[in-house]
Amino acid sequence: MSAPRTGPPPILQIYRERLKPGVEAAYQAIEEETARFSVSLGCPHPYLGAQLLTGAAEVWWFNGFASMADRQRVSDEYAGNAPFMDVLSRNSARKASLTLDPIEAIASYRPDLTIGAPWILGRGRFLVVATTRGQAPIYGTVFEADDGLRYVVTAAQTRDEADAARTRYGGDAYICGVRPSFSFPAPDWIAADPSFWQKA
Repeated sequence: MSAPRTGPPPILQIYRERLKPGVEAAYQAIEEETARFSVSLGCPHPYLGAQLLTGAAEVWWFNGFASMADRQRVSDEYAGNAPFMDVLSRNSARKASLTLDPIEAIASYRPDLTIGAPWILGRGRFLVVATTRGQAPIYGTVFEADDGLRYVVTAAQTRDEADAARTRYGGDAYICGVRPSFSFPAPDWIAADPSFWQKA
């Protein structure tokens, strides 16, 4: 597993799964099973699952990497863990009828555009994410994809704080509630907020 980070990940992978109507319970059962197997079968890398609290039913997945080479290393470790890959393949097939086409982005941290305390992956019970192609500075931690789309992330500990951050973005940002039971947390995530992560 990667060493604890003291700042934002240089590379952030965001994977959005859009749910069909009425499938939340079935989807939840699958993801909670995957999270349990992540522990018992040795998932090689921590991941964060968060559910959209505004708008359509979506689950967002966040993975952080030190570099693209680190991302490849993690991919190779997944491939080398046959029992865990069997679980992932089975559960991916089970989810296929529950979800629409996913949306994926690989974005690089932009410290030069970041305003305020930088977000560290695994911190915050809520995440507020704004997307923009504009050049005007926006408060938050900025990650930029190759196509120029920027993801601006702000962490919050309460829903009221998240709502206030969304208002600051003009009301167009996404609010995600972190789901411990969907996630495979790194030890430093748990240490930073043990009462929250022990809900998993």
